[in-house]
Amino acid sequence: MQFARAVLAAVVLLVAMALAQQDLHDTQCPLCAMDVIPSLNQTFKGNQAIYACEMAGHLETLANPAGKVLRGAVPVTALDAPYTHAHMGCPVCGSTDLKYAMTWGTQGNQKLYTCSKEHADLILADQKSYYVGTGPEPVTGFCNHASVMFDGFQSSVGSTCVKLFFQPWVLDSSVKYAFGFIGIVLLGIFLEWLGEYREALEEKFIRVYGVSTDDVLANSCVQLNTPPAFTKSAASSLIDATPTTVKTTKLPLWCSTVLACLYMLALSIGYLIMLVAMLYESGLFVAAILGLGAGFYFFKDTEQDQMSGNIDPCCST
Repeated sequence: MQFARAVLAAVVLLVAMALAQQDLHDTQCPLCAMDVIPSLNQTFKGNQAIYACEMAGHLETLANPAGKVLRGAVPVTALDAPYTHAHMGCPVCGSTDLKYAMTWGTQGNQKLYTCSKEHADLILADQKSYYVGTGPEPVTGFCNHASVMFDGFQSSVGSTCVKLFFQPWVLDSSVKYAFGFIGIVLLGIFLEWLGEYREALEEKFIRVYGVSTDDVLANSCVQLNTPPAFTKSAASSLIDATPTTVKTTKLPLWCSTVLACLYMLALSIGYLIMLVAMLYESGLFVAAILGLGAGFYFFKDTEQDQMSGNIDPCCST
């Protein structure tokens, strides 16, 4: 019986905590309107908070009063979504009679509520005084947090860590970042080698396993539906049909399958390199370019009559 009461009390406590907060499933970042990450927040007095997405630097921008993201107060008659079930108070006095709302940024749906315009002006004048805590933690190590995209080209050193490809792959130390940098360089080199290897293998398959056939196409002026009586006129008898031979080469199914698999592998690697560029992390972007350039230098035959391949690594063939 005591265990059942304890479980019931825990459930009631969790429900109460959930109802006391805004609906984070319906909360967007004020800077980009992306879904927020619950752990990336700056809390205010009165059980209020501002939440950010995982894009690098957005939490710091929101928590910095110099960014002037928090707008002036406007009167409201009720709490808007996602605050309809939240239990909040004015950050200045703690009153739950909230009559004014200050909007965060131009996007998203987050607000900061106060009981009066005077208290809203006090928050705008000294925003940090109403924080719970000291704001976002300063970077004490190589980097902090983790992001899959930066807001414009910048370095993760002393800023936000890079989340590379997979959730656990966070480059949060100098050693991990070095391994990531070297890995991306090798990935670009391997992509260029793979393109040259696939073309050479295709030529070998055609030379060794290709089955050539000659198809003869008659280039005649006489249509097939012409009546027999008119197939030989004075003009047509002077012009004989000129046969055209077209040579085609077909590969066995297993050869085509191997080439298709190599092609899909090259596309996959190319798109991974594209994702590196989309991180907007300066060092890793340099690594991607270095890798592709080194691969071109080592493996591309620049003296052949016609160079093949594609300058776009994600679509390189």
